[in-house]
Amino acid sequence: MSDNITIAVYQGKILQGNAIENLNKTIQQLEIAESKGVDILCMPESFLHGYFESKNEAVNHSICLDSDEYRQLLGRLSRFKKTTLLLGVNEQYKNEIYNTVVVIEGGQHIGSYRKAYTYSPYDYFSLGKEFPIFEKKGVRYGIVICIDCMYQEPAHILALKGAQIIFCPMFNKVKNDARMLNFLNSKSHFIARAFENESWFAASDIVWEDDGKYICPGSATIFNKNGEMVSVSIPFSESLLQYQIPLGMLRDDSWEQTHYRRMLGNPDLREILMIEYVKNTIINKGLL
Repeated sequence: MSDNITIAVYQGKILQGNAIENLNKTIQQLEIAESKGVDILCMPESFLHGYFESKNEAVNHSICLDSDEYRQLLGRLSRFKKTTLLLGVNEQYKNEIYNTVVVIEGGQHIGSYRKAYTYSPYDYFSLGKEFPIFEKKGVRYGIVICIDCMYQEPAHILALKGAQIIFCPMFNKVKNDARMLNFLNSKSHFIARAFENESWFAASDIVWEDDGKYICPGSATIFNKNGEMVSVSIPFSESLLQYQIPLGMLRDDSWEQTHYRRMLGNPDLREILMIEYVKNTIINKGLL
């Protein structure tokens, strides 16, 4: 049995609303990944369809996972036997639409994750509340999507369920003056999620050239379980970041005791924290 697992994250341009070309790009990257022995390839958020500010556009560029269209997509991917693909899609389900990442192996649908957080103008998406764990070569991994990683809960739930690697596909097209650019440059939220959960953290992203209003230089990055950056993309460049993780560098089950103590903290101090939270965020703002 191999003593390592090789992961890869893609950073590159997307053609909004052009699922055919975006799938072709995905297949191109899969070919490269398989030739390099990659076990898991993570493409960016909503990479198949694009990320739209209106629900109508998202619905027009979406896919139902029990449709012939999706089965045909799986058929095109069936020749890739080694590399597991994490692909971002707009998922239609009944009367709802989700921001989803599907997990595909050898042309088979293994499972999916639905984004847990959203914000305007993308708050037409329904939110997922399930955090599945997947496995490759005996290594457990999970998925969060973009803004999910700004919050503690999604990654922490995955870690408590055993995730040793957390993948985070992103679509960081933001306004030129957005504060988010500072977060993306410092990558502090990636570091926090890796360190506090002792899980490797691998983020993919798009590239969006400055169009006078929006921009995304790309923030594809891989961090080890200590929150140390081991690979990072060059801004505005197409990249396939690859890293071979020795299995001995993954978190094992012995972490749980210290982890629970650190995350749950001192119950007395937690009570003080909640009192201060109520005082500062509710009373002081006249909400109570």
